[in-house]
Amino acid sequence: MQEREQTQGFWWTAGSWVLLLIGLAAVFAHTFANMWLRWFPAWTRRGLGLYDRIVEGESYYTHGPLVPLVSLIAAILLVRHTRVPVRPARFSGWTILVGSLLLHLLACLARVNFVSGFALLGVLAGLILLLWGGAALRRLWFPVVFLAFMVPLPEVTIAQLNFRLKMLAADWGVVLANGLGVLVERKDNTVFLEGGKSLVIANVCNGLRTLISLLAFGTLYAYVCRLRGLWRLGLLAMTVPVAVVSNSLRIVSLILVADVWDVATATGWYHDSSGMLVFVLAFLLMFGLERLVLWARRAAGRPAKVYPLFHDALRGPQDEDQGARLVRAPVGWRGFGAIAALAVAVAGTWWLNLAIPPVWNQQMARSAVPRQLQVDGRTWDSYELKLDKRILDILETQDYLYRQYFREGDSPVGFLVIFSRDNRKGTHPPDLCLQGSGDGIVAAADLQVDAVEGRGSVPCRELVSQDAAGLEYTLYTYKCGREYTNSFWRQQWIILLNGLLHRNASGALIRFTTRIEGNKRAQARDRCSAFVRATIPHLDRSLP
Repeated sequence: MQEREQTQGFWWTAGSWVLLLIGLAAVFAHTFANMWLRWFPAWTRRGLGLYDRIVEGESYYTHGPLVPLVSLIAAILLVRHTRVPVRPARFSGWTILVGSLLLHLLACLARVNFVSGFALLGVLAGLILLLWGGAALRRLWFPVVFLAFMVPLPEVTIAQLNFRLKMLAADWGVVLANGLGVLVERKDNTVFLEGGKSLVIANVCNGLRTLISLLAFGTLYAYVCRLRGLWRLGLLAMTVPVAVVSNSLRIVSLILVADVWDVATATGWYHDSSGMLVFVLAFLLMFGLERLVLWARRAAGRPAKVYPLFHDALRGPQDEDQGARLVRAPVGWRGFGAIAALAVAVAGTWWLNLAIPPVWNQQMARSAVPRQLQVDGRTWDSYELKLDKRILDILETQDYLYRQYFREGDSPVGFLVIFSRDNRKGTHPPDLCLQGSGDGIVAAADLQVDAVEGRGSVPCRELVSQDAAGLEYTLYTYKCGREYTNSFWRQQWIILLNGLLHRNASGALIRFTTRIEGNKRAQARDRCSAFVRATIPHLDRSLP
């Protein structure tokens, strides 16, 4: 009889855990699928092998798959070696669990995937509180919080930091190279060496990819280091300068290889293999900083008390049945209630994702404006240009029009429309692209283009940038449904609200570029403004 009860208890326990895990996986399956494409933007690109699909594309989160693995290992070690009491906190557990699931459903409705990713942390915290209690969450908080490093932040929110870190690392690298006797000069994102050699400090050396990875590493290091209190937080804060210094040293090594050998070697196999150098340097710097603090406190007569990790929370003989208590926790009304809540969330997630149409890639933009265009009574011809595949991976749309319009006696005008019928991620501010490619923005201002057929005026933004060839004028606007705006964030909110209200949720970036000849900025502005008047009526008729 007792054996039968034990068998039944085993199956009840195993079934409860299986249903909980299946529920969690089903609720966040779509979230992880989207995160995977942010970790590896080239994953869906045809014709690439496994290695190329992983390394191609611009991603700041290639470390993403390692984060849940580290969190799982940390949780297992904590449960195995430390005291984890089981005292369920029903009210706070239900509050956080239900609130996090509602946040996840709202994120699915609004198609804001990173919010859904952070909601996962709340769901896990709620389950721990509900099944095991507050003391268990205080013990297991780190594996839960550490998962935040796998959630990709929106590209546009970190692009400015991206650019500034790239330039800072490049500046320090050039200074260090000159200190070593190598004559080198930086202009924008290009480093010039003797003998006509030059290196482009591309995004892979920008410091941001390393910064996010090193923040995760620094958090883990600070968690297990021998420092305590504010000293531990100080070591964690040093992760940012450590990332920049490590990248600067890598850039120095690239410069030295290009100077001693050639640029092809520096940008080829050495560039790819030296990526690990950043993490080796970062580890040595973090370890050195920890040792420096310990030495400085000893020298000051206030040595730090170094204790073994979790010395005051290690499991003892009285905790022999801890594993059994933790495992049996889902059996009962709390566990069944959590499974029911996850089942409801699965149904809601499935329904919301089913209601979202797939991203359109029908090339509607390419046929929106004629190849031969009448502008102020004069005929302009054009030829097609192509965007880089990595850019299209980031924009998540293949629906674009990119042309160069030309006529004798006038400077050519570049015309770009990046369109998506149902995906607001298909645009980002051209300011970021210009800065990221090394161009300096000389001037920027809002501009209303008047006398547009059917609209009266269209709000635009103008930029004047400086590159190696001289000054370039850029005029752009955003389409959001049937409206136009010069604000990226306004466009994003309008598209989001239109989608929620089942209105026209299409969006586009419309950009015009032309050269400024002889500092005649007004002529470049008039030329691009005339193209706005000529093209907007075509876009209004052709694009939803």
